[in-house]
Amino acid sequence: MRYRRQETFRYILPHPRTIPYRLVWEEKELYDGEGQLINISSHGLKLRSDYLFPLSNGLQVHFVLELVPTLPPLELIGHVKHRSQMGSLYDYGIMLDVKADETQQLVTMIKTYARENK
Repeated sequence: MRYRRQETFRYILPHPRTIPYRLVWEEKELYDGEGQLINISSHGLKLRSDYLFPLSNGLQVHFVLELVPTLPPLELIGHVKHRSQMGSLYDYGIMLDVKADETQQLVTMIKTYARENK
């Protein structure tokens, strides 16, 4: 897997992975749940869940991403950009609010995970 800054970098997980998330709105926790991580990039991810998220501008989705045991977990915050429904499940496109150093850590985590899960 190569990462070029000019190209969109997205990794589609061969087997979706369950990750925990927390919904926060106006600094109040609304819901704790788990969803399936479908794909991930340096600036966003696709999450599948059976929970219907409220689509509000102030809604934050908090994640602790632990894809690779040898790397420290990343605490990430994102916002829902779009939602689609597949039967009783919902797919959410989530844009992550990441700083430059977090972006590099996330890319390293994704590349390591991809190498270990060929």
